[in-house]
Amino acid sequence: MADGEPPRSDHSVAPSELERVRRACATFAIPGHLVELQRFDRGHIHDTWVGTFETNGVRTRYLHQGLNGTVFPDIEAVMHNVETVTAWIADRPVVSGDHIMHTLELVPTIDGFSWFADERGRAWRTYRFIENTKSCDVCEGHDQAFEASRVFAAFQRSLRDLPVDRLETTIPHFFSSPYRLQQLQKAVKEDRVGRVVEIERELAFVDERSDVVPAIELLLRDGAMSPCVVHGDTKLNNILFDKDDGHAVAVVDLDTCMVGWSLFDFGDLVRFTAATSVEDEVDLSKAGTCVDYFEAIAGGWIEGSGGATERERELMPLAARLVTLTLGMRFLADYVAGDVYFKCDPTRLAHNLERARCQFAMVADMEAKDDVLRAHCRQG
Repeated sequence: MADGEPPRSDHSVAPSELERVRRACATFAIPGHLVELQRFDRGHIHDTWVGTFETNGVRTRYLHQGLNGTVFPDIEAVMHNVETVTAWIADRPVVSGDHIMHTLELVPTIDGFSWFADERGRAWRTYRFIENTKSCDVCEGHDQAFEASRVFAAFQRSLRDLPVDRLETTIPHFFSSPYRLQQLQKAVKEDRVGRVVEIERELAFVDERSDVVPAIELLLRDGAMSPCVVHGDTKLNNILFDKDDGHAVAVVDLDTCMVGWSLFDFGDLVRFTAATSVEDEVDLSKAGTCVDYFEAIAGGWIEGSGGATERERELMPLAARLVTLTLGMRFLADYVAGDVYFKCDPTRLAHNLERARCQFAMVADMEAKDDVLRAHCRQG
């Protein structure tokens, strides 16, 4: 994991919580003694800390995570997948350009397990900290977009021969757009907090694109596309970059590595990295997709995957639209249900609705630029 932003000092944490983390750290087979423990405020799912251990005057850092059992109720399945993927990658390193990527390295517990549950039932794991790296929430340019895409594609390529039955389904229907549409329809039907009256335009937007929603699942059903192991969360900030020369160092956050469809990873990267605005932008004139970044992502994906078939190139713009539309449906469903899943800014009462509108604006922009995006996929 990365240095990223400076961790928060441990003096801002309740002593009881700090002691709980210290006990968790002591459960792992780490040489030396703990000399510093700091909160690491990156990511929104798990509770993350950086521990510094000293042995014979040499200090080494480790990343400790208290796992979120609400988002991932089957921790055993999650850790099985992480163990499987990291072991597979360790034997088949991810290569991007001239660089061999670091593989995330789990530190076992004293008893030889990859994780444990503390006295309160909280699951914990530890990774070796990857030094001199940074993560980026906003793309720093065309070259970085290309590099990120090439790395994610190479990561997926390295898993191509991993039998899909080796992995567990940790979040059912995670990649299913039709299922997300059903969730939205169910939320609308129940209308538990009386918000449906506010979203007529958004529901019409989704309805007008209902033919797109099952497109990928129909290809999978008919055998025109094969399921494969994917990363599942290809945001730009899930790649660590070298602080000195900016090349990609490692792919992180493997908790959604599951069986899915290959271009989901491409589409999610476009949605996040090529966005012309923040995810919850209220000025929809700013929301859209940067064509230059899309071109870079398409080229990086084609190179990193070892080439792409004509059919895959044809589907790339659709994948980007579908992933973005699907997340918009998820935000909208959560808004209708009363904001029960996604964390919201308490000062923004319509935060999830604003997120949904921004995603839908991106979809509309991709539709308007479809000919240009397709041309870039053909040229990549």
